[in-house]
Amino acid sequence: MKPSHLQPVEPAAPADTDGVSLPAWIYRDAEFFEREQQAIFRSSWQLVCHLSDVPLPGDFHTFEFGANRSGAARRGRRGAGISQCLPAPRVAPVDGPRGHCGRRITCPYHAWTYALDGRLIGVPQRDTFTGLDSARHGLLPLEHEVFMGFISCASRRGLPSVRDMAAPYAHELAPYRLEELVPLGASRCGRGR
Repeated sequence: MKPSHLQPVEPAAPADTDGVSLPAWIYRDAEFFEREQQAIFRSSWQLVCHLSDVPLPGDFHTFEFGANRSGAARRGRRGAGISQCLPAPRVAPVDGPRGHCGRRITCPYHAWTYALDGRLIGVPQRDTFTGLDSARHGLLPLEHEVFMGFISCASRRGLPSVRDMAAPYAHELAPYRLEELVPLGASRCGRGR
């Protein structure tokens, strides 16, 4: 990456903050966008959804994280998990933003079929994939954590846990019983259940 045309942005004086915004070039600069992806989104936890979005085994909720990467939070028989498709990391392993996939997941991109735990269990025209090791080609699990009912993911391992980062505020959040939240209806923007 060449930072040649990227210029530092100086913070405004406190009295001038009402009329300050980011420079216009930031919103359309591909190089800045890539740096932002690296510095912010690929190095921190991202909130995906709430457990109430995937209440039953087979329920899923898709999301995008970073440029050209998609994943799916899904409820399996043993709890929630997050994964992305191994052969097509730009495609979530399910079709649509949310829904129910039954007892198995069939990827809309290449039609491979997976168990709810992410194991590869079906490949169309399997005989054309000589030497295919099903154990090595399941859905890619992504680092994830459930904290106070919210599912978060990280695109890299080794970050401090969400629980540890939120520890100083956990006592303030506890009375809200966030893990018990349930949607009461569709949101005004039309993306509800």
